[in-house]
Amino acid sequence: MAKYPRLSFAVGLCCLWVSPASAEGVDASVSEETASTAIASTASDSAGTESGVESAQPAEPAGQPAQHSGWELTSRPYVWFSSFKGDMGVVSEVQPVAVDFSFGDILDHLKFAILADGEARHGRFVASGDIMFAKLSASDDIKIREVDFVDAKLKSTTFITTLTAGYRVLDKDRLYFDLFAGGRLNAMKTGLDLDGPQRTFSGSKSETWLDPLIGARFHLPLGPKWSARTYADLGGFGIGSHLTWQLLGTIDYDLSTRWSLTAGWRHLSIDYSHHGFMFDAAMDGPILGAIHRF
Repeated sequence: MAKYPRLSFAVGLCCLWVSPASAEGVDASVSEETASTAIASTASDSAGTESGVESAQPAEPAGQPAQHSGWELTSRPYVWFSSFKGDMGVVSEVQPVAVDFSFGDILDHLKFAILADGEARHGRFVASGDIMFAKLSASDDIKIREVDFVDAKLKSTTFITTLTAGYRVLDKDRLYFDLFAGGRLNAMKTGLDLDGPQRTFSGSKSETWLDPLIGARFHLPLGPKWSARTYADLGGFGIGSHLTWQLLGTIDYDLSTRWSLTAGWRHLSIDYSHHGFMFDAAMDGPILGAIHRF
């Protein structure tokens, strides 16, 4: 009776109408017919209400994954144990110097550095960004090509950010493949001081340029918690740099649904020259970081 409150009320109401103390002149058959009609009507209304609830909230098929909408955001703080090797110059009148810094050398010469990486995804649309800023000053491990100079001091400020947008061509849970297009913005300032017994030179120059890029990324699950990730891009094409390319490979381990650890290797090469300014160098070394999914 608790399941049908209107049924209980209808039955009680009918009982009051057929009480023997106040039912003079009332036909019993009519009372029974009225009660039956009320009970049937109440039961029909209750059944209709339950049927409406069921139709408004259909049951989810068994085993069907929940559907999520909106943006998925990911951040990847990391440390890059990079070496630095290449040629750097500021004017055409003086030959560029050759530098060969190990990661230990960079730590000795480094003044300040920032590394950050992030990603946003909505459905099959994927966008990513990476930023690197470093400032260093060095007087060791610099090869001077001109015989007039014996001592050199190099100051360098480097800002590189890579922004891409693309499409997830293959999307099967943790197995996916993305294609990208975008650009790499480079803003650099190089200062060079050269000293010799009969000649000295001091100069600095700043250059900013944008390299168009194409790239791809592949993510392969290796088990319930392990996965491998590779990323590659290629750009410049003479529009900015003569050529720039990057290759990244990592092994990731999931600590939870939101946090993962990542370790791997990264190589970034940039070959740029313009009116005497030269930055033809490669940065190469292991990386170690974390992945956070919002």
